[in-house]
Amino acid sequence: MSLFLTIFLSVYTLLHLIFYRAVRCLLPSGHGSRVVLGLFLFLMILAPVITVIAGYRGYFGLARLMGTVGYWWMGYLLMALLCLLALDLLRLGALPFSPKPWDWRMPMSLALGAAFLITAYAGYAATDIRLKHLIIPTSKLPAGVERLVIAQTTDLHLGLPEGMSRLSKVLKLVEKAHPDLWIDTGDMWDRPLLDVNQLVAMMRRVDPPLGKYMIAGNHENYVGLGTSFELSRAAGFTVLHNHGQAAGPLYLAGVGDSRRVHPEWDAAAMAHSDPSRLTIFLRHRPLFNQDYAAKVDLQLSGHTHGGQVWPAHLITSRIFPYFAGLYHPAKGALLYTSRGTGTWGPPMRLFSPPEVTVITLVRDPAQASR
Repeated sequence: MSLFLTIFLSVYTLLHLIFYRAVRCLLPSGHGSRVVLGLFLFLMILAPVITVIAGYRGYFGLARLMGTVGYWWMGYLLMALLCLLALDLLRLGALPFSPKPWDWRMPMSLALGAAFLITAYAGYAATDIRLKHLIIPTSKLPAGVERLVIAQTTDLHLGLPEGMSRLSKVLKLVEKAHPDLWIDTGDMWDRPLLDVNQLVAMMRRVDPPLGKYMIAGNHENYVGLGTSFELSRAAGFTVLHNHGQAAGPLYLAGVGDSRRVHPEWDAAAMAHSDPSRLTIFLRHRPLFNQDYAAKVDLQLSGHTHGGQVWPAHLITSRIFPYFAGLYHPAKGALLYTSRGTGTWGPPMRLFSPPEVTVITLVRDPAQASR
């Protein structure tokens, strides 16, 4: 966590310095305006840290204020830097055709205005959660069970500002899907843990016939596994942490979050798997263990957020080959990586809409079994 914080603050500070150097020409003459802007940017650099510390110490009003302002600013900063970069490329292309230096203050102001509009749209897009339907035929549903519906959520990041309004929309979509089973594939909880009692009570009211199951993501580790699991159990979820169990005609295996596959964790989760049951493996990060390719029918993952804000997908998709969508990592095995249901950092999504995934398993005796 300390390494992550060091890297984050270093990169975030650098982005603010670039922004300051770019926009200082728009400020009124004199040192006063530059000092005010510099102090604001310094406060925004620290805002995510202040949010977490304030929440940890019980200053929830301060945490909510700094989280809301700080994370929206984070999103605007990223969009502003992208718009200013596009303007710089335009300026570079115009150099051979410009007989004299241009006054770029007006174009810069327009670029900053465009960034504001993009930020506003991306903020709306983050609230436009939709159902993503996936139909999977299988021969492993028993006679008499023609279909089984699973609702998958992931990366909800509850505990951040705006969590209650987001969860309210998510629960309406889950209930609309009428699932037999609700699975959450990690990062359900996040600091500063705002409104947790209300969030727990809201989730407790949804009770699918075959239950609710969750695994830990990296942010459960940041919050603390004990706290995260306590909240999840209070909300009615069964926690699968390097453990597996039957759920109706299914076998669910879930492991903790890590940057790499831990064979001993996977072995513990798969210890009681039954070849006659359809096996669903739950791993927060979309990493696939080929050693269990013959035993896992479907893996459900999240973590990538589908890039969340364009063009972050250019980086994320190279880190995780199973980036977003349905993949065939091995013969007879499927892996689905959700784009995620919530947001982390900026409460924004750009060209990566949030989703509640509805997976319908359809009994198909003709489907070849392994």
